[in-house]
Amino acid sequence: MSHLITELLLRLLKVALAGLVALLIYTVATSVEPAAAGATLAIASLAAAAGVLLLVESSPL
Repeated sequence: MSHLITELLLRLLKVALAGLVALLIYTVATSVEPAAAGATLAIASLAAAAGVLLLVESSPL
């Protein structure tokens, strides 16, 4: 049971980390071009953050 809870917490941590990276990408993008702020940019930032996490967590071999 404790392994299941640990796995759940790790997965939630990955989601939270993706959200923080997405917020960073969104903040940088809107500071460069404030008129670009919107839902489309927010979704694109979240997708980019998820991609970054997938690249970081995957093994090079």
